[in-house]
Amino acid sequence: MANLDVVAIITDKFNERADENKTVSILLKKGNGQFYIKTCKDGIIVSNLGKQPLLPWAVFTETVFLVKKNSGRAIKGDAMKGKLGDSKLPIDSVEGNIAYKVYEQKLGDSVFRRITPVCYILDWAGICIDERGEILIHPTYAGRS
Repeated sequence: MANLDVVAIITDKFNERADENKTVSILLKKGNGQFYIKTCKDGIIVSNLGKQPLLPWAVFTETVFLVKKNSGRAIKGDAMKGKLGDSKLPIDSVEGNIAYKVYEQKLGDSVFRRITPVCYILDWAGICIDERGEILIHPTYAGRS
């Protein structure tokens, strides 16, 4: 139920905001940058992930599950400096959890960095709050099961 809730919230917000090209622009907090998203049956296609632009819906549902399970907050993890399972990228971090559970990567693997669009989209949708180094469950979403 909660999995569909996350997908429905993101999809509804996307449908409210999409332009004539069926895209939504998400502004970056640093600088004047932005990236674009499009929804599809399998998830969200983002413009800032190069050759791997698809973020499956499970990325978002698994992230929200992790944050809720951890009393409403989870560290992001650092795929640039760590390997899956080490202190910089533990499997209970957002980035580590996505790599381990959604992409089925093995402990010790290098991980493709996806944290920025994942956290920004969840923040934009009002499900989570993107903070430096961690993500928090949004108070309006916290009461949902």
